[in-house]
Amino acid sequence: MSRIKAYAKKTLLAQKDPGRAVEHVFCGALDAIEDDNDTRYLGVKNVRQIPASFVHELENAGFVLHTLDKHSHNGRAVDYVLANPITGKPMTGSSSGTALNVFYGINDLGVGTDGGGSVLAPAMAVNCFGFISPLLACEHMKQYTKKSTDNIEFYPSLGFITRDLPTMEKAIRATLELPEPKEPIVIHAPQGLVDSLPEASRRTLVDAGLAIEAVTMPEFGNERQPMIEFLTKEIAACDVFLGFDAKVDFYGLGDTVLGHFDAEMEALQNKSGKTLLRVANMVKASALTVPGPELSSGFTLFCASNPEKIADMLAVAKRLACAPDPLLERYFRDPDAYFEKGFVWNH
Repeated sequence: MSRIKAYAKKTLLAQKDPGRAVEHVFCGALDAIEDDNDTRYLGVKNVRQIPASFVHELENAGFVLHTLDKHSHNGRAVDYVLANPITGKPMTGSSSGTALNVFYGINDLGVGTDGGGSVLAPAMAVNCFGFISPLLACEHMKQYTKKSTDNIEFYPSLGFITRDLPTMEKAIRATLELPEPKEPIVIHAPQGLVDSLPEASRRTLVDAGLAIEAVTMPEFGNERQPMIEFLTKEIAACDVFLGFDAKVDFYGLGDTVLGHFDAEMEALQNKSGKTLLRVANMVKASALTVPGPELSSGFTLFCASNPEKIADMLAVAKRLACAPDPLLERYFRDPDAYFEKGFVWNH
């Protein structure tokens, strides 16, 4: 199939909006697609914090604005309006629509905002890659300082969501000037991480052949402050900190609004599978999620926010990235499945 036809189907799919996550479709984006170019579709979370100049920077690098994306109300960590298409449960927020429109194949790249996991967690929930860094439009973002639902002051970072790592790297390198990664890369990970992983991800990590130094990581519960203190110390002590988040928002809902009511709701919140990705932005780390073969699960990489460490983090991610899940590709991303004729009366 030609690129033009394939991207025309993406635009038709955006108009059909299977995830109910599209605020607006720019149909003219198709004019930028040629069979002999590499221009790709871009979706943007429909919030005022994302500057137009940042989108133009991406357009200059070969992306074209295709959709404005819906998001959860007031930055909430769970979106009770949109659904995770794999599980049918409420979609992880707050960049929920941006993640969904990448997941469905409507867009190749999504731009969102992350205060306490709002890019990283929705990306992980639908087995996509997620990246944040406070280096992206840094001075612009500082004006949006606010307090989280658990009363921690922060300003959001911009971030990306993609289905594959090459597209993610293209977006990162379009907006940040990165050197070549260094060797050796000093990697820290929690004691016992390898043995605790699901079998497929354990094999991925072992086969990656990374030299990892184990460190003791305490139990955090739902408290962000101990996470902030731990991650601040770790990203100063290594090049990349490697963690793993499992079954994001599947067994519980990582929603502070629910969790603040009582002990039962706090216990539900604590089963959300979200750990350090909730505080990556709050310590002004750069972070990258790498989906594993398991549902809503994958490796989470953190580093200090400088170009050298981000380059190292990308190098580690390349060692951990898995091939796309063929069932997800066939079941959710084949546009033809959304345009079947249905019942036809045959005489």
